Amino acid sequence: MKSGAKQKLSDIARAIIDLEIEKSKLNREKSMLVLNKSLLLYFTFLFTAVVGFVGDYIDKSLFNILILMGLCVLIIGIIPYIKTMRHEESNIDELIKTLKEGKE
Repeated sequence: MKSGAKQKLSDIARAIIDLEIEKSKLNREKSMLVLNKSLLLYFTFLFTAVVGFVGDYIDKSLFNILILMGLCVLIIGIIPYIKTMRHEESNIDELIKTLKEGKE
């Protein structure tokens, strides 16, 4: 009977691990969404600045402001992505370490 209880515990632990992995995937997806939107905004600012400057719709100072704003949006989008990836990597490393210790 004890082996059945251990197997049941193993199934519960496996389910918990699967849920943690799914949560990690969701966090990565959210950070990828933010990164994609920031890239879209960056290229929009860049395109608007170049087209406006070449077509003489904007002057040099507004061109520089648009480029700088695009870079700021890109940086703001990259920072959460990097933080999330580092956090999820450390969580997965801890999970692997825990599983290896339990196996031995």
